[in-house]
Amino acid sequence: MLSTNEAVRRLKQGEVVAIPTETVYGLAADASKLLAIQQIFTLKQRPSDNPLIIHIGCMNQLDEFSKPMTEIELRIIKKFWPGPLTLVLPRKKNVLDAITAGLNTVAVRMPNHSKCLNLLQKTGPLVAPSANLSGTPSPSKSEHVLSDFGENFPVLDGGDCAIGIESTVLTCRPNYPTTTGQQSSCASRKFQSDILIYRPGAISAEELSEFGSVEYYTPSHSIKDTLRTSNVTPSPGLKYRHYAPKATVEWLSDVEQLETLRYPGVIFLLDKTPPYTQSFTDKVVKDGYSLLCCEGSWKRFGQLLYDTFRMADKENYTRIFIQDIRKHVATSSLKDAIINRIEKAISGH
Repeated sequence: MLSTNEAVRRLKQGEVVAIPTETVYGLAADASKLLAIQQIFTLKQRPSDNPLIIHIGCMNQLDEFSKPMTEIELRIIKKFWPGPLTLVLPRKKNVLDAITAGLNTVAVRMPNHSKCLNLLQKTGPLVAPSANLSGTPSPSKSEHVLSDFGENFPVLDGGDCAIGIESTVLTCRPNYPTTTGQQSSCASRKFQSDILIYRPGAISAEELSEFGSVEYYTPSHSIKDTLRTSNVTPSPGLKYRHYAPKATVEWLSDVEQLETLRYPGVIFLLDKTPPYTQSFTDKVVKDGYSLLCCEGSWKRFGQLLYDTFRMADKENYTRIFIQDIRKHVATSSLKDAIINRIEKAISGH
């Protein structure tokens, strides 16, 4: 594990270092060094048409990348930065195309993690996609990074991530052209909202609604097909397989789903409300299933989601059953984000 000063030295020399944030660990490189950025794509086995998020440590650094912002963007930044929120903004010409995948926009956030902010103020802006192999569950612990990239990989250890789910990604210019000289099929769609959420995270649509109308990005099947075959994606995290373990993931709504299975799996519960009663949990423990219950804590549920996915793969479980929280009466700012990650893991996209 690295000290902050050693991490700063390596990053300034053009090396790649894993860094902590409040969401997940990131694979960081100096945002001005093309070779270092290209090394991230190689290490992660990440397609080059998948844009990166720039992480900044102060507002002065934002001026290097973004054109002047609107009032709504400034108000959102004032309330939620530093924090788990990424803004997709119109870029300046000096931003490397390797970061934006050739788009006219750039994704930026200011993380809410003291060690990370201290680092960013010493290094300057860093690109930092999640520090995992592309398509696998994101790393919420330093040990997850080492599992993917080797025990000697340089990591600035900041402890377990406080949230464990990637940032909310949004734009306040839903119909802004996203490629040089033209609009993509996604951008040309006339969204009616003031705020378009590309990826749900810990900052919820309800919290953002004080700044205007909010809409989730929900492309049609034809646009999904375009996303898979073209080089145009309006935001990081839309085009490729994400968040999925090797084990099959499915919603668990009834104990009968387990009765015909030959091999045990992992059961991940938010709470023990019906049908997830004590008798249910006693039965599955006796039958050899690995059981984890978060005792009603949405925060804990989010923190442990990717850790549970990784544990299942490490222990060679083939199935992961997750409490069906989609219609749960309890609410949380994390609920939509957690459902999004689980459904992506279920579908494999």
